[in-house]
Amino acid sequence: MKNTLADFNFFYSILRPLVDYGTYNHYRSVTIKGRENLPQHDAYILAPCHQNALMDALLILLIHPRPIAFLARADIFQKKAQAKALNFLRIGPVYRIRDGRDNLSRNDQVFKNSREVLEKGVPLCLMAEGTHNDKHQMLPLVKGMFRIACGTQKELGDKPLYIVPVGLDYDHYEDLYHNVCINIGKPIDVRPFMAEYESNEPVALNQMRQALAEGLGQQMHNVLANEHYDDEYAYCHLKTQETLKELKLKNNPWGRFMARKHISQQLAQLTEEDKLPLYAQGAAFAAEQKQKGVPLWFASKGWTRGKSLLALLAVAFTVWAIAPIWKYWLLSNLIVYLPTHLITKYKIKDPQFRSSVNFGIRLFATFLYMLITFIVFICCKGFWTALGVLLLGFVSIHVTPRIFILLRDVWYGMKG
Repeated sequence: MKNTLADFNFFYSILRPLVDYGTYNHYRSVTIKGRENLPQHDAYILAPCHQNALMDALLILLIHPRPIAFLARADIFQKKAQAKALNFLRIGPVYRIRDGRDNLSRNDQVFKNSREVLEKGVPLCLMAEGTHNDKHQMLPLVKGMFRIACGTQKELGDKPLYIVPVGLDYDHYEDLYHNVCINIGKPIDVRPFMAEYESNEPVALNQMRQALAEGLGQQMHNVLANEHYDDEYAYCHLKTQETLKELKLKNNPWGRFMARKHISQQLAQLTEEDKLPLYAQGAAFAAEQKQKGVPLWFASKGWTRGKSLLALLAVAFTVWAIAPIWKYWLLSNLIVYLPTHLITKYKIKDPQFRSSVNFGIRLFATFLYMLITFIVFICCKGFWTALGVLLLGFVSIHVTPRIFILLRDVWYGMKG
């Protein structure tokens, strides 16, 4: 069987920068911390939390310019077109019991391919939770990753193999133009677990799972409450600004993520009885914001009416600056104005997969539209005008969403 995860793909190399560019512009900001924790000369497995379907994989690609191979649950490969797109992105299937016991034997080849990938020095990314989760909360980790890790370590001998926990934090899973933080943790060396693996495999796999759970839990905002999840999550937003001052953090996406993470870690040290009044505060805060029509991600920003005024001035200045070329600005990239999320909202049942499909629609439609526009302007206005419109389209991809973002913030700011 051809191992498409490890093979060089010319078209992938050409399109990867465009996909990365599209991912950056799908969000308001992408903050990446901890790149220094990635092993420079040794094989490693990336183990991120799994919260937003394919977008998790696309964000992982941003942490390193080299190719990264992925494994994902097999059920998303059932449609041929979807499977081809995933394979092109170096994503292969891994089978679970729920996919049918008859399919589990196919994992032997999957694991073999994975070991080949790692032995060739290509990082392998596996979502250790096995399925995505629409909460800022770590699910139980599955053992497939650790079997692959131990099998590969046996082949590598004395050469080290590492598992690197990666936390992903989204302000909003589905909507466009929100903040996301990527937090790369310290690598976990597989070699110390090998002696136990040789004598008692189940115990070794559980030890590795515990080590990764502890490492991953430190890199993400892990809300441990189950019954009171919404209340704790709201409480974290309520106390964000206060915690920023306490920890002397900047009021930016990374600072707010670290503050929320810290609040949940502090709550984990309290008894359930002590948590109840805090949960009540969180519930009251969430109800208040819902009545105002303000989402929690915005309520925790500490936005003021003065910021709303400055944002309006920024929008007015930007619109004034592009007014002389507004026709070319509009025509250079019409896709950025289209509510493509409505397609996924009514067609895709899984909320976490909607963002991925919407991303694909916008990425494909944007570059197709810009190519067609470039050709049309060459025929009608000449090469240099066409080139100018094409460059204007790339500027619009970055600037136009910022206008929408500022107006959105002003709208919520006035409500709050």
